[in-house]
Amino acid sequence: MKENREGIIRLEEISGTIMEDVLEFIYTGTVEVTQENAEDLIAAGNYLIIPSLKTISGRFLEREMSNSNCISTFYFAEKYECDELVTNSRCFIHENIVTVAKLDEFLHLEAKEIEKWISSDEITVTDEADVFIIILDWINHRKSERKAALEELFGHVRLGFLSRDCLEDVATNELVRENFACMKLVMDATIQMATLVNEDDFLQSPRRCLDKRVIVARGGKYTFCYLSKGGLWKRLPDGLKDTNSLKLIKFRDQLLTSTNCQISERYDSIFNVWSELNLSIDSAKLAVLKGEIYAVEVEIYGSRKTVTKRYNVKQCVWETIHTYHEQCRQDACVIAAGRHLYSFGGRIPRSSNYVVIAERFDTVENKWERIADMLEGRSDAFGVASQEKIFVAGGKNSTGRLKACEMYNTLTNEWQLIANLNVPRCYGSMVCLNGKLYVLGGENQFRDNRELRVECFDPANDQWIHETTIPVTNIDPENNNTFTGSVLKLSKELLDKLTIVE
Repeated sequence: MKENREGIIRLEEISGTIMEDVLEFIYTGTVEVTQENAEDLIAAGNYLIIPSLKTISGRFLEREMSNSNCISTFYFAEKYECDELVTNSRCFIHENIVTVAKLDEFLHLEAKEIEKWISSDEITVTDEADVFIIILDWINHRKSERKAALEELFGHVRLGFLSRDCLEDVATNELVRENFACMKLVMDATIQMATLVNEDDFLQSPRRCLDKRVIVARGGKYTFCYLSKGGLWKRLPDGLKDTNSLKLIKFRDQLLTSTNCQISERYDSIFNVWSELNLSIDSAKLAVLKGEIYAVEVEIYGSRKTVTKRYNVKQCVWETIHTYHEQCRQDACVIAAGRHLYSFGGRIPRSSNYVVIAERFDTVENKWERIADMLEGRSDAFGVASQEKIFVAGGKNSTGRLKACEMYNTLTNEWQLIANLNVPRCYGSMVCLNGKLYVLGGENQFRDNRELRVECFDPANDQWIHETTIPVTNIDPENNNTFTGSVLKLSKELLDKLTIVE
């Protein structure tokens, strides 16, 4: 080798000045890092395999990082395998993506790099629409040559988490309208919004910064929300009426309260206020399916019959869509899933005969059909649909309140038992949040009657565990109202303003 013949090793990749800094670091463990030498020191540290030199120089670049240079800093760190700087510059870009995406460094990236950034769960946006705007800004920077990339990039906009109004704006955008694949994604998202009851069933998950769904619990006038990730309860505005035996229904990003005879109040999360709503119903079980409210009424006087109705929002009237006289049952559990309303259990009117009958109503064909019987007869049970399964828990029969839980598979038409609740209860609520099942509210078998403990299902160990307790007694020790629950998406701005209840 030339070095052996001459007795000299030449490091042509490293300048003499930088080599002096490297030697100083090797001998003293310190070096003066400046804007002029930081990148050269990292390159030298990488070439000479001196990780600590790369780390020290990388931390200097991190301190100098800004919206205008974070992109180049990230790709430089990647090139020279500065792991710490890669991680920290990536986090900086994620946190400032909306601003960074408008600057030259980002706008000059190739489509494959844009795709990497916008596909991340970690980017911080105020709304999913920000991601669509980032794509448009990048394309419009060189529209003629970049518009062909829209289809690939558009697939990373999580359309199911846009508001309906925003989705309409996306659909009318010129670039989207001209692209068949993009329009199909918009149509699929529209159908998804209408047909899926639970956001956990969406094909895409929300960005971490936008996943602000909470469990809302209301009993009487008191309303709380539970942040499962932090284990915190916060207080929402009191309702208008101190009414017991309420049920909460999620409808178009709002909550409605229902009693046996009317839908009486509406909570608007945008304005954070309850308002009066007088929508009469007659002893009906309510469910929301495909963006519409359905009511299953059981008439027990005179000619017994079950009447299925759908609410016409535009005309503000209930429309009867089906009436039948067979298998008339009171206090059944009604759950929406797919295109069906499911009715489980109940009891024969004016009797103590609790039944295992299960039926479902096809909202397309407007007909009820019998499905596999439940494993245990019960009335006043509660449940939730998740994926292709429906979970039903609690309720009561001739022996009292129940702990028993069972799961129905909508694909196989089969039931199976799952773990019992820790606390027997009826009139409760079951919700699904971030793939987890929670049971809250209702009445127990004890003297106090109302139940405040919240249970969470652990599928790995097939058991219900105590998660938390609704903190109403910290506000009003004498309150004895029965609580009910639902899942609702609240804005970060609103959640930050709410008071924590210990």
